[in-house]
Amino acid sequence: MATPYSDIFDLALMDLTSYELDKLNTLSPTNFLTYMTGLLVRAIPSFTNCLQNLSARNDTTQTFTIELTEPEKDILASWVAVQVIKKEVFDIRQIRGMVQNGSDANRYSEANLLKEKMELQDRLIELADKKMTAYGLSNENWSTFYDTNL
Repeated sequence: MATPYSDIFDLALMDLTSYELDKLNTLSPTNFLTYMTGLLVRAIPSFTNCLQNLSARNDTTQTFTIELTEPEKDILASWVAVQVIKKEVFDIRQIRGMVQNGSDANRYSEANLLKEKMELQDRLIELADKKMTAYGLSNENWSTFYDTNL
């Protein structure tokens, strides 16, 4: 049975509040899905220890051609959230504004905001990595570690 991309998007958006994404979804659901699909495609390579082939998908029908488990969906959603935050961190408009702003107070404030976004990105990556570690450990065949026939 196929897993729709919307399952991943819904989980990712449970962790994020983004007025921009909400507005895009309201104005153009098609453009919203295209944007979110791009984030998902960027997120997939980060899920390095997935037991399933994440390239088994159809971007036209917005589905994986395999059935993902709940932990796999959750990990992908975490990596999609990381991609959303990365877009915020690397927003060239904010960086340009920070450089061009003449006021030291505003420049300092913008620099602090960028620092906080970068720290959030690091925390989200750490969380996704922890989920991947737990996923990998839960799928490990531990009986081979205790083999006494050496």
